[in-house]
Amino acid sequence: MNRKIVLPYGDNKKVNIRLPEKNLSWIVTPREVECPENEEEEIRRAIQNPIGIPSLAEFVKQKGKNVVLLVDDNTRCTPQKKILPILLEELNKAGVDDKHIIALIALGTHRPMEDWEIKERFGNELVNRIRFVNHDWQNLNNLIRIKSSNIPYPVVINNLYYKADISIGIGNIIPHMYTGWSGGPKIVQPGVCGEVTTGETHFRTGEHVYDIIGNLDTAVYKQINSIARMTGLTMIVNTVLDSQNKIVKVVAGDLELAHKEGIKFAERIYCFNIEEQLDIIIASSHPADRDLWQAVKALNNCGMAVKDGGTLILLCPCPEGIAPDHPDFVSLGTCSNHEAKKLLKEGKIRDKVAIATYLAMDITRRRINVVLISKGITCKEASKIGLKVFENIDNALEIVLKSTNKSARIGVVTHGGDVMFRIE
Repeated sequence: MNRKIVLPYGDNKKVNIRLPEKNLSWIVTPREVECPENEEEEIRRAIQNPIGIPSLAEFVKQKGKNVVLLVDDNTRCTPQKKILPILLEELNKAGVDDKHIIALIALGTHRPMEDWEIKERFGNELVNRIRFVNHDWQNLNNLIRIKSSNIPYPVVINNLYYKADISIGIGNIIPHMYTGWSGGPKIVQPGVCGEVTTGETHFRTGEHVYDIIGNLDTAVYKQINSIARMTGLTMIVNTVLDSQNKIVKVVAGDLELAHKEGIKFAERIYCFNIEEQLDIIIASSHPADRDLWQAVKALNNCGMAVKDGGTLILLCPCPEGIAPDHPDFVSLGTCSNHEAKKLLKEGKIRDKVAIATYLAMDITRRRINVVLISKGITCKEASKIGLKVFENIDNALEIVLKSTNKSARIGVVTHGGDVMFRIE
């Protein structure tokens, strides 16, 4: 008997798959937990009761009225449309006029958002109310280098953020392969840093992502936290969401204390213990769907649950292709980790962020078979980086199942970009 399973595929699309019931070990999807009845009240409660820091009104009195809000881009699920109006209202109550507030889009090394994308993500009312600015990580005129005795690489930061009297980072908390968890100080690094700083933090984590995801006790997380503190991040407002992007919890306050409080809730939703790795995992990259650069999160998150020599079938729409912002990622092709680092040392590849993501992908790609289901990546493009691609999930499943032992154990993941596994 076959079991029908529905997987998300990009925005508002679904893919149906059928699997032999006898082979199906488990289906993992973010756990459903009780959500607040009133999301606005939950957001306001968090902002009015910040963890470990004074109120907004006190900060305005102490620091001044020039405010920069660090907001994430459309590769993230943070409900900015819900948070920002309430945060602006609270800032207004504290004596800050809208004309003194700027929303800086913390792109990291992502491409800038188009005007229509900014309006779609944040809403016309907000865009007409305050100024929105893309962080330009490559424009040295907009960046400033900060002296630091405890960070072993240059700290280059957005000048607009650095000079603000008050800065507030607004993000969402899920497991993350480079920092352990998203949210918290990540809105600063890589959010509003220059290429040299982001390259260093990513490069130092690329080969260690299996150990880092879900773990805050790492050297790089501590460095990222230090960067956020030394550059003056005043407070954070972070959400924890369920699989339907409903708000489960909002935390606000100190970038460490509030972040850790939010992680307690996120762990209940996104962390899964499994007894053993399986032969085949079929996963949707959702919500990391825009390009393979984003979908690498799902590739690694779910690849961890596949036994050596097994197969990951990853549904990833990738309408923008493989890595349009980081062409060096594709240029590295199928070279080994050692060869990739040699190319960097020789100056033949300069993008350390691309190298880091390549090293992270390569850990999984060399351990298991990776099959992509994507209409945004051609067979020729996928072959350049040693992956197979199909447009149709049924064709891929037929081939994989035929080449696998009839007793193969199969797992399914609905939100591969968000979940993490711990092997017991």
